[in-house]
Amino acid sequence: MGERPLSSGAGADELRARFQAQGRPGLVESRRRDARQARRMYVAFAGLVAVICLVLIVVRLGKGDAVGVWTATYAVGVVVSGSGAVLARNGRTRRAMAVTCVAAAVASLGDSPMFR
Repeated sequence: MGERPLSSGAGADELRARFQAQGRPGLVESRRRDARQARRMYVAFAGLVAVICLVLIVVRLGKGDAVGVWTATYAVGVVVSGSGAVLARNGRTRRAMAVTCVAAAVASLGDSPMFR
């Protein structure tokens, strides 16, 4: 199957080898740069979620709200989004995004009327 001559007279293996040898300058570096950018973006996003959770804890405690379940939900949001930042830093960007979204969802439960 691989040695069947094509219309140009070259075999499929030969064409594949020529194609792979031709290479594209800068393609590898471009992919590395894109991966670094994605990691930085996800680390920043997870860090932002963690900071927002911390700020919300401080603001609500400053207003005189009693410590309760809402504090735990915000604290879980901080911890889970922190782990999302670690995952992103290690290159696990898909998992980092999922974990950070879960952290934001858990932290948003702290604002529900049930926990006021």
